[in-house]
Amino acid sequence: MNRVNILSRLFDFKVVTNTCDGRSAENKIDLYEGKYGNVSAVFVSGMAERAGDLSENGSFDPDNGIVIKLHAKAAQEGYVSVYKYGEFWNEPYFGNNLSDVPDETQLLIIKKSDNKYIVLLPVCGEHFKCVFVGGDQDGELSARVFCWKKNVYVCDDLAFVCAEGENPYVLVKSCVDTALKAMQSPVNTIENRNYPDIFEYLGWCTWDSMQIRVSEDGIIEKCDELKEKSVPVKWAIIDDMWAHVKDFYDREYDDDTGMFDIMHRSALYDFEADPRRFPDGLKECISKIKEYGLKVGMWYPTTGYWRGIDKYGPAYDKLKDYLIETSNGYVVPDWKRNNSYMYYYTVFEFFKKCGADFIKIDNQSMTRRYYYGLETVGRVAREYHGGLEAAAGEFFDGCMINCMGTSSEDMWNRTTSPITRVSGDFLPENKEWFSNHVMQCAYTSILQGQFYYCDWDMWWTDDGQNEKNSLIRAISGGPIYVSDKIGRTRSDVLKPLILNDGRILRCDNVCMPTEDCLVVNALDSGKALKLQNMANGCGIMSVLNVDEKNRAVDAEISGKMVCGFEADEYLAYEYFSREVKVLKERESFKIRLDDNDEYRLYIFIPLKDGYAPIGRVDKFITPKSIEYVCDKKIKLVEDGPYAYYDNGKLNIVE
Repeated sequence: MNRVNILSRLFDFKVVTNTCDGRSAENKIDLYEGKYGNVSAVFVSGMAERAGDLSENGSFDPDNGIVIKLHAKAAQEGYVSVYKYGEFWNEPYFGNNLSDVPDETQLLIIKKSDNKYIVLLPVCGEHFKCVFVGGDQDGELSARVFCWKKNVYVCDDLAFVCAEGENPYVLVKSCVDTALKAMQSPVNTIENRNYPDIFEYLGWCTWDSMQIRVSEDGIIEKCDELKEKSVPVKWAIIDDMWAHVKDFYDREYDDDTGMFDIMHRSALYDFEADPRRFPDGLKECISKIKEYGLKVGMWYPTTGYWRGIDKYGPAYDKLKDYLIETSNGYVVPDWKRNNSYMYYYTVFEFFKKCGADFIKIDNQSMTRRYYYGLETVGRVAREYHGGLEAAAGEFFDGCMINCMGTSSEDMWNRTTSPITRVSGDFLPENKEWFSNHVMQCAYTSILQGQFYYCDWDMWWTDDGQNEKNSLIRAISGGPIYVSDKIGRTRSDVLKPLILNDGRILRCDNVCMPTEDCLVVNALDSGKALKLQNMANGCGIMSVLNVDEKNRAVDAEISGKMVCGFEADEYLAYEYFSREVKVLKERESFKIRLDDNDEYRLYIFIPLKDGYAPIGRVDKFITPKSIEYVCDKKIKLVEDGPYAYYDNGKLNIVE
């Protein structure tokens, strides 16, 4: 360990310690650097009160114990902050003045005036968590380090990592790898997480279809519809709220606001299915669903239900040894690893015996709400997620969707589960929502995608923006599932996404914005949002107008903007218009999208001797429809209309 060098080259800084009685002192805490190549791991080390005050007053303030104040030494062109805007979700914030950085920033990418980038990545360490926030002075940035517990007097933890360089995506990955190495963490990055085969296929979820009135009759009616329409769905999630919640009884509501009010005032009575809506029980319902050839996943929130576990119900009797009661009277699972494991073991064993194949665990970023003050945030998250992940591994081989859990204490402590949702709830027929949704998914994926395959949430095929919704999920690289109401699934909307057996033509990587979009807010900049991915050696780029005032936007298009795509000469094929352009490595062209209803999908295909195989023209991710190419002959994965480019001409074979 050395005194901080990289950090001091980029920033002027000072360290402030805050104690429980409101006292502040400068430079009582030391910063040390662990240098890993061009990445600096910044540790904080020291005591809250070196004068020896070991009363509660002399301990670190639980929410603001250590503040590292930073002033950048070089001018910035702009930045993007990926920050937690509520309890559960992240979204981007774009700015120029570091004092405007929002609190709970979990990733900060700064573009300097020399076109180099600085990446700052706060972590959740062994005990302390770090986030960034704008400082009190103009241009000041603060790293806020805290543990959510009183009577903590010593800090010796990794706070954040930082790096400078030309490629922001490489820097983010390097920072994540460095942080895990510096903490000697068992947490895996995405390269070492297995994508479950079940999510290679199209799915359906009950939530937006039936919401809390989900029933066996409704699910079977939907299965009949999907069969009748030949929609090759291969899995279904029985979502909120299938279980026995007595608080629902004799409660009516007129709209979603009323429904959510009931939900958040209700506790889980039993984790057997509700006897009124599932009269033959959960096992029988799952058995009936499987007769349609579907696998089944169970939705379950961390706390049993939104107000925890009903102390007077069977669920409490089965789980009471693994529960704690909070100060506000909620009964929730104990955070300690053994109790967390046994809590989920008991629930998951029941699901497995009923025939469930996987799980979706909701309400994960609830650590502060229920465990604040009981133990340090790092220890709580590590033990709680350790128990959850172990039980999920035992019963479902880790086949789990994490949901409502983009807080850094969750991200840095899930070891193997492969998928996390990166957006708030789908809202149908809402253009403003769509614009914010796609921004939220794309920018959150820059960070969460270092660890997980990213779930861009369910959607409706009969929504007015159904093609845009299907397009962004096609490029997401994650699972694709719909939630249409009974009778309203449109099979034609799904066909560009899948093969006849329901297999998704899934991109190879996690979708992220192109570099020229990183620090530019597509909602109000006059620039299009460009999303990038790869598929079988070809670049994929979707271009969207998400301007909040529905104005025209411009975009520059080039294959060089797609991370991982390399070609001296390539074909740019636009899916919707079937227009083609031949470009050299550094060439580009410009387009304009007149309003929110305009979007493009480009496939960049390397040219070899003037030839480029395009693949199925009726599928979004055309390269994934090709099994192999030999002597300019294309073997398709599945027969259908396809295209290729040869000798200066686009050829379409119907």
